[in-house]
Amino acid sequence: MRSAAHLASKTLTFILAGGKGERLYPLTADQPKPALPFGGVFRIIDFTLSNVLNSGLRHIYLLTQYKQERLHSYVREGWPQLCNEFRRDNGDEIVCLPPSEGKRYRGTADAVFQNLGLIEKSRSAYVLIVSADQVYHMDYGELLYRHAMSCADLTMVAVQYPVQLAGPLGVIEAEPSGRLIGFESNPVPLRPLQSNPEKAPVNMGVYLFGRESLIETLRKNVDLNGCDDFGRDILPGMIRSGRTVVFDFGGYWRHIDTLDGYYEANLDLLLPGAAWDPYENAAWPTRTLAGPQCLQRSWLASQSRVSLDATLTGCEVWMSIVSKGVRIDADAELEAAIVLPGHIGSGAKIRNAIVAEQAVVSPHAVIGYDTEGDWPQFPVTEKGVVIVGAPEPSHPRVPWQSSHLPVTAHHSIALLRRREIQRKMKKQ
Repeated sequence: MRSAAHLASKTLTFILAGGKGERLYPLTADQPKPALPFGGVFRIIDFTLSNVLNSGLRHIYLLTQYKQERLHSYVREGWPQLCNEFRRDNGDEIVCLPPSEGKRYRGTADAVFQNLGLIEKSRSAYVLIVSADQVYHMDYGELLYRHAMSCADLTMVAVQYPVQLAGPLGVIEAEPSGRLIGFESNPVPLRPLQSNPEKAPVNMGVYLFGRESLIETLRKNVDLNGCDDFGRDILPGMIRSGRTVVFDFGGYWRHIDTLDGYYEANLDLLLPGAAWDPYENAAWPTRTLAGPQCLQRSWLASQSRVSLDATLTGCEVWMSIVSKGVRIDADAELEAAIVLPGHIGSGAKIRNAIVAEQAVVSPHAVIGYDTEGDWPQFPVTEKGVVIVGAPEPSHPRVPWQSSHLPVTAHHSIALLRRREIQRKMKKQ
């Protein structure tokens, strides 16, 4: 019997959610990366957690570390929504697991190793390891079925990704049969797909292990050899064993690891014909532990996603994301902005920007119209996105130079405008 429900009942799930997210500073100054607001009504962790829950997985361990209490309280407060889906008599649970007192998780593999006792005591056959800092919809049931049929020690999930972003994620090489024969971070030269030279197959950070294989691998590599990271330390050796296969994921996927990546993934939700819709998908709902979240339809906002719990007063919002708890006063103008909970004063003009949580924008401030002029006051990303939020002294700014920009935020705006014009012309 290998139905999806049966396989899910025999699977332990570890969600890696302990990362500090330094490249997302200052957004992560007071909260871990998985807790960052996203798309106006979600938090980043909602997507992975929804994938797990929608796939029928109910033995869930959330490995936390940096600013851990933010995630712990989020799960605690959201538990009443989930409790009816969990059977205590069947061992169903979702548990937050920070490091033991006096210890820290040194890396992804070490985090799982420090909780090896849970795996050894369980009656599970499989262990699924996923990351909490990614944005995508995926049914892990098909992955479980394919892994069970393959009898592999490890099934690793890959996705086609733009070649200019692929290197740091790790590029995969596989035989036509699906057997993995190579994995390397930042390979030189980078090998794109023959069928699409603009894409390369990369590691999504989704791993499905056989239980005994994982126990043996962690004891050998982490316990005896001091290795601590799956991608860097564990995968190369397992691939050489010949019992590792790849599962190709064909949907939308983004790894949120930089401010530019966070900004662009939010903007993806606004493009006409967006690759995915986390707002209205009854077949695969994105659940948020903060309770049912709704968008408002306001004549003040065009081509935007605005939380029902945001307050807009006589302002203009275009192609922007406005989160729960935001207040925008009269005559303010927003264009291609991602606004986290905070206050934008009357008459302020903001574009090509991320407004950090708890930021207060002064009345009549002008931000994002002169990047070089913005830099002395605000951090500016490599692609020209202005980050509105005070940095700490321990995070000095690097001088912004337009020569660093392979693709600027202004190009993103131009793309949005062009697609909007094309959409209107088709209607005429």
